Amino acid sequence: MLWNFIDGSSGYYSSKICEKRWRSRINIIFRVLNGDTKLEEQFMSEAKKVGIIQIKGHTFCPGIRISMYNAMPIEGVAHLCSFMRVFMNRYPAKASGKM
Repeated sequence: MLWNFIDGSSGYYSSKICEKRWRSRINIIFRVLNGDTKLEEQFMSEAKKVGIIQIKGHTFCPGIRISMYNAMPIEGVAHLCSFMRVFMNRYPAKASGKM
């Protein structure tokens, strides 16, 4: 569900892992507007307000990192996708000058 949302975002959200066979279903990494760090910080800040926490990427792989282990219910993924849709509409690509 999350990978499909990222792929369908017209590049707003993107991952360096383009080949589907190499994509993890547990740890999903992506960037917002090709690595707009200010917008990614805004994303993490607003995500925290709706209960989506500890999503900062690693130094080796910056951006956003979503960990969905066995205990993650499908409703949690749907909540994340809903948040991502709202965020994308609130901060459209044209306003940032990226993409």
